[in-house]
Amino acid sequence: MPKEGGVQLTNWIAWIDEDNVYHDGPRTTTHLTIHGRMNDGEDGDPEKGTPLRSVVIDATDFKAMGWVAKLWGMVPIIYPAAGAERDIATAMQIMSKPKHTDIYTHTGWDEIEGKPTYLSTSGGIASEKNVKGITVSLPHELALYSLPDPKLATKDSAAASLRLINLGPKNVMWVLLIAAYRAAIGPSDFSIHLSGKTGTFKSELASLIQSHFGVGMDARHLPASWNSTANALEALAYKAKDAILVVDDYVPTGTSWQVRSLAAKADQLLRGQGNQAGRTRLTDTAGVQGSMYPRGIILSTGEDIPEGHSVRARMMILELTPGDIEPAKLTAAQGARENYSLAMADWIAWLGKSDAAERIKGLARQIRDSNIGIGHSRTPAIIGDLVATTVLMSEWLAERKYFADAVLIDLQHKASIAIAASGENQRAFLQSADPVMAFLGILRQLMATQMAHVKTANGGVPEQATQLGWTEQKAIGELSSWRSNGPQLGWVDAEPDEFLFDPNVLPFVRKHANGQLAVTPQTFVKRLKDSGLLVRVDATRSRNTVRMTLEKHPRQVVVLKLSDVLAEESM
Repeated sequence: MPKEGGVQLTNWIAWIDEDNVYHDGPRTTTHLTIHGRMNDGEDGDPEKGTPLRSVVIDATDFKAMGWVAKLWGMVPIIYPAAGAERDIATAMQIMSKPKHTDIYTHTGWDEIEGKPTYLSTSGGIASEKNVKGITVSLPHELALYSLPDPKLATKDSAAASLRLINLGPKNVMWVLLIAAYRAAIGPSDFSIHLSGKTGTFKSELASLIQSHFGVGMDARHLPASWNSTANALEALAYKAKDAILVVDDYVPTGTSWQVRSLAAKADQLLRGQGNQAGRTRLTDTAGVQGSMYPRGIILSTGEDIPEGHSVRARMMILELTPGDIEPAKLTAAQGARENYSLAMADWIAWLGKSDAAERIKGLARQIRDSNIGIGHSRTPAIIGDLVATTVLMSEWLAERKYFADAVLIDLQHKASIAIAASGENQRAFLQSADPVMAFLGILRQLMATQMAHVKTANGGVPEQATQLGWTEQKAIGELSSWRSNGPQLGWVDAEPDEFLFDPNVLPFVRKHANGQLAVTPQTFVKRLKDSGLLVRVDATRSRNTVRMTLEKHPRQVVVLKLSDVLAEESM
């Protein structure tokens, strides 16, 4: 009961026991743990009242007091009085002595007490040493991200990590290894995809790279899988900051819907990595919720490669074939697994007192500019990032006096050659995913398999009729009868070597493209022009289609080279 002259505000009392501040990098949220009792004890003693269950609320909800009814039900009462909620909140704050804890919900770099500190579940690494007393709370999938004390690292640790380059093809191994060290420096805008048949040991190999961030992450304890939902993968990639995140087992099987769903998931995650941005969402109160996107480097594995020219351009794609990895060498590398996280901890300790995060930008730009023309327009930048990392690694290893200067110069040279070779290999993957190249191949396939055809400008049978979708019916003397097959794709004019594609049938072509032509007709025709495949455009009307009279009717057509369409390998 209130003292004489007072106003009773509640029939309960409560205290704030814990004040936990969660840091995910750019955002912080505070959660309060509250205990309470009903004011129904003997002689009005609140210590003898009925306990109310412990609740955890967002600090922003505290003063409004809506959480009382929501979490404790209707028995605890807030009596009607002017400013009651404000007065109750103030009284609780005065009566409470909460335990304050800063909780970090990501790996990687954060500033703690004015020092750059690298976080994992074992605490932090700053100023060349482990920092205890830091609380890091990660999803259970990331619980094995744990780095040892860097003071335990030796030359043998670094040497064991570098020996991984001897495990398989150099262009594969150097990219994988350097990507792990690059991830620890800071944000990256590219992914790695490791492709190979079952039995090529791709998951085992990926686990050795993943083990640089925690010794427990072997092939059966990888942090993520393509079987997870897109939102779950986004959240994991966001929290695995400044680290490698293996997403294992990209295998597009099942129904067409399942295949499309997996492709869309890969597109969402890998595009977010490449753009360093995620999808902005609305909260249930129509407020803008910050987006989640990969803040480390995605290392994807699978029997297939994600489709889409734009997605592949944001990746460095590596391939393993049977026999590339020798089982005996793999076993030896697995036996040295504990060394990899020691080497990474040592590297991170060195990064913490260097200006590597700033220097790598300038170094990467210089190296990028010297590799212009390799792969896609994004490929030189990926090469620049990786090769620049080898420069910084050489400085780290030299400062630690682990290897002689001549050895480090040789390693840096070999790494640069192997990384550039991987970049050059991207051309084949990008060509196969290029919608323009796919379009030409689909036209060829549709006509060669008699699923579609073209006619001459006046509606007749063209030369090379069998290649253009026609079937010979019979021969009477020296004359042949021909039958057209499937929808008409357009017309041909053999004299100027022109293929006149009808853009109205693009939906039919797209239907047979397995998602490779997922662009609007206007964008697609523009890409044909950008690729140099359009023979003619209508400059007068500023259009990429040309108006022509065909079969006595006016048509809008896309003018291609007939020889390009019929060539076995275009461009």
